[in-house]
Amino acid sequence: MIYVVLFIAVLAVVIWYFEFRAFSIPVLYYHHVEPTDPVTPEVFEAQMKHLLSKGYNSLSLNELYNFMTGISSVPRKSFVLTFDDGFYCNYHYLFPILEKYKLKAAIFAVSGVRKQSIGAGQRERSRGYPSRTGANMESAERFATWDELNRMTAPGLVQIEDHGLFHDRVYRNDSARGFNSGVELDWPVWGDTRPGTVRYEAGSSLAHKNFTGDYKLNDYLVKLVKDRSLDLSESNALRILKKAYLEYRKQNPVKVIYESEETYVRRCRTDLEKSRQLISDRTGVVPAFLCFPWGQYNKQSLQLLKDIGYKGAITTDKGANVRGGDPYRIKRFKVYRSNLSWFKRYFFLHRSRILVTLYSLFYGWL
Repeated sequence: MIYVVLFIAVLAVVIWYFEFRAFSIPVLYYHHVEPTDPVTPEVFEAQMKHLLSKGYNSLSLNELYNFMTGISSVPRKSFVLTFDDGFYCNYHYLFPILEKYKLKAAIFAVSGVRKQSIGAGQRERSRGYPSRTGANMESAERFATWDELNRMTAPGLVQIEDHGLFHDRVYRNDSARGFNSGVELDWPVWGDTRPGTVRYEAGSSLAHKNFTGDYKLNDYLVKLVKDRSLDLSESNALRILKKAYLEYRKQNPVKVIYESEETYVRRCRTDLEKSRQLISDRTGVVPAFLCFPWGQYNKQSLQLLKDIGYKGAITTDKGANVRGGDPYRIKRFKVYRSNLSWFKRYFFLHRSRILVTLYSLFYGWL
């Protein structure tokens, strides 16, 4: 009996320590908040009203950093709002809600894609947005301008932080994922994207060395497309390309060509330094945090951030944000559903250090 009592007592102390003394701060992340997405302005407002009604406090990234590094304390019932990319909807739909409820937020700007300003009414004439179909859906008009970002920072609620210069990708190995049709489907990728060439497995340009496919193979496939006048939107053309690719691989092993470690580090440093300087020039504030594009990072990119002078970094990793935690690996959970019950469950999960730590250990297994 005494052993049972001791076990319960020890368990109670462990729970007290992790849940109350070393509590976790949930960091929520979004992309769009607009009528055409699951998280509409009404859905987002309902989520925020729920948190505020339960007594939760909105923190800035700086306040989270001070908490994690032991500089200052924060209320146990706190949360942080983050928004990736800096789309126009953040200004048009999100910002009024932030102002209405005095909510703090960090917007991570892809610095190299936005304009200083866009003519009044230009976006409103098409319901506020250009078409979402066609090549490279994330056109410049999809992003908030520098003028609009600065208007959001004026009341002191929004921080503009860094999300890289172009958020681009590189081919990271010779794992074939299809063939290029001549239309880039999403964010730009480094490498040969001529019609017919192989679309290799890609990843963030800040987290992977660039892989260059065999030039002879690329030329062979491009010539095949031209000679046969292949329509790459048809499945038959893709079958022809795949067959030609496999035949070539049997006779000519693809040469694996990676950029050197020195070139990779220099390229990443240039990207980060240019992006940081651009945001500083446009907003008057030097960004202190980087949000890793696609949440991808490695030892080199972490060290670069420290060398350049960033205070911390934002990831998509699962886990707890606690006092003494690593500010260069701030954890987040993505809000992508409209269901308020789902939001309540996941928020509860991420405010519990024990539960979110267990979740992070088993995430992907279930």
